[in-house]
Amino acid sequence: MEDRLVLLALEQIAEALGHSNNNPLSTSLLCLEHGISFDEMGKIMVAFNQILRRKEFDDLEVSDFREALEEITPVAREFSDSVVVAFIKAYARNHIAELVPFARTLD
Repeated sequence: MEDRLVLLALEQIAEALGHSNNNPLSTSLLCLEHGISFDEMGKIMVAFNQILRRKEFDDLEVSDFREALEEITPVAREFSDSVVVAFIKAYARNHIAELVPFARTLD
């Protein structure tokens, strides 16, 4: 089976369900769409958790999460702010409940 065809099918199904950068439904699909490996996906979760432990809520900034992404994977240097926000929202929705309040401020 061709991997690109499987990815395309997943993207089409997710899009029909409302998946987008503004409303990321799947962290895994978001990672696939942006060239993030499985290992990097786990490292991002750890890094985002570390940011939440280091900083107070009022001091959180999107740039904190951008820096973490860029440290983990070089492709993140090319991400627009909307893509960084999509990663914050996806991890909040699917993995890190403590990130939800900050993610809600990004709408």
